[in-house]
Amino acid sequence: MAEVIKVFGAPGTGKTSTLINLLNEELKSSDVTLKDVIFVSFSNSAIDEVCERLNIRRGAKSAPFFRTLHGLALKVLIREGIYTSEQIRKLQKIGFVEGVQAEFCREMGIPFDKGDHVGASDLLGNRAFTAWSAVIGEFYSKHRDVEKCLEELYALFPEYGEIIEAWLRFKNELELFDYNDILIEFYELKPQIDAKIGFFDEVQDFNRLEFEILKEIISGLERVYLAGDDDQAIYGWKGAKPEFFLNLKGEEVILSKTYRLPSRIWEFAQEIITQVEVRKAKKIETRRNGGVVKVFEPITLEEITKLAVALAKKYPNLTVFLLFRTNHMVYLAESILLEHAIPFRKLKGYSIWDKELVTAWNIIAKIRNGQNLSIDEWIFLVEHANPEIIPEDYREDLIKTLKNEGSIPIELMSAIRSVSPLVDLFKVRRKKTKELLKKAWHPISFEQINLYIDTIHASKGKEADIIILADAITSTIDSAIRNGFRDAELRVFYVGVTRARKAVFIAPLLGFKSFLEREVVTSVPSL
Repeated sequence: MAEVIKVFGAPGTGKTSTLINLLNEELKSSDVTLKDVIFVSFSNSAIDEVCERLNIRRGAKSAPFFRTLHGLALKVLIREGIYTSEQIRKLQKIGFVEGVQAEFCREMGIPFDKGDHVGASDLLGNRAFTAWSAVIGEFYSKHRDVEKCLEELYALFPEYGEIIEAWLRFKNELELFDYNDILIEFYELKPQIDAKIGFFDEVQDFNRLEFEILKEIISGLERVYLAGDDDQAIYGWKGAKPEFFLNLKGEEVILSKTYRLPSRIWEFAQEIITQVEVRKAKKIETRRNGGVVKVFEPITLEEITKLAVALAKKYPNLTVFLLFRTNHMVYLAESILLEHAIPFRKLKGYSIWDKELVTAWNIIAKIRNGQNLSIDEWIFLVEHANPEIIPEDYREDLIKTLKNEGSIPIELMSAIRSVSPLVDLFKVRRKKTKELLKKAWHPISFEQINLYIDTIHASKGKEADIIILADAITSTIDSAIRNGFRDAELRVFYVGVTRARKAVFIAPLLGFKSFLEREVVTSVPSL
């Protein structure tokens, strides 16, 4: 068995940075190269960040094992011939696993949210798939049989049994696989990975099956570093249990200073997390004294959205996160922002306000205000113009003229002047985008959009100056709390609060059940 070093760290203490520093020490002090290193984190974005900080390209031959656990498993399974390149291409064409799930749900007439955080959705299809992932995670290593796991699903979540049975038939008929299949095949293969040192981040989010795979990988390594924080274990919906990380034997390193949280926010976060029954207590030195924590009286979703907009405008140099418990709440808030043409970003995936939309918006706004366009904006206009305005076969010559001469052809100016309404300048497929562009009167800067809106789950691993947290759960989540998942929900809200560098504003939402207001006795007075 490998030498095991466990790195515990509260929010903002630099767990990932510590792993990277330890990796650099390994590379300096021995015959270890990047090819000898396994580095696993929870998301592709986290792996991208690690690779960027190490100045390596993800997927490079020099660092083949820098991946998510599913990514590492898939690489090995393709190498071993378990999955074929044809299956991968078919999956990618449909939109990978989420795309296949969405197609299945469409055919079955089951509501499904193809969002970035399946566990943050209350729709029937999402609930069924997350329940199945939890059952596979908890029971597969015991039964080693999918049919027996299906029996467990019927016993625990009978309302999802028929859906998952149909799903298993659906993907088998298409000869495709899902994330559960990847883990099952990897577990059964018990592969030996040609590496010496292992680094595993966010280990508190592993379920039983993933942890069994982790132990199998560890058995073939010389040394392994595991980083995590049981207080931030927010993937209980897929069967994750922080106890696996807590109970693993090994040398412990506890990071003692948070570079993010001021004292008042840390104290408030402790009022939430200390109610969790089984956890590792952590004393830390905070970034500074002070910080702001305010709890509002119940307000509407529109009011909390307006609050976020007001703070983002008042403090343009600060980042503002508006966080909700479910994707549905996020969509409702997004609709309010879009109605008022207020730009925002997402923490995962893309908002409608991508760079292309902002560029089109600015072009229309500048033309309306009689302002000059930059050469880059003219080129963008030509590349994305409505074919009725600028024919396809004429664009290449126009772009060459713009690039080489830096001047605006007269015929291009004439074509633009003839367009009314200006929104018709661009090829616009989505009605929502067209309606938004009609409101383009003042240029905006994409880089200066400081308002982010998403789920609490999407904020994991990120930070902002100001956090606005909707204290709201749905009836489905409330039922889960009553059936033994209270600790899991405490951890979710703890994660939301601990994203803040300067201020946290908590607001119970009218029309939804409150969680913190009901479950947490806080010393913070309501506003």
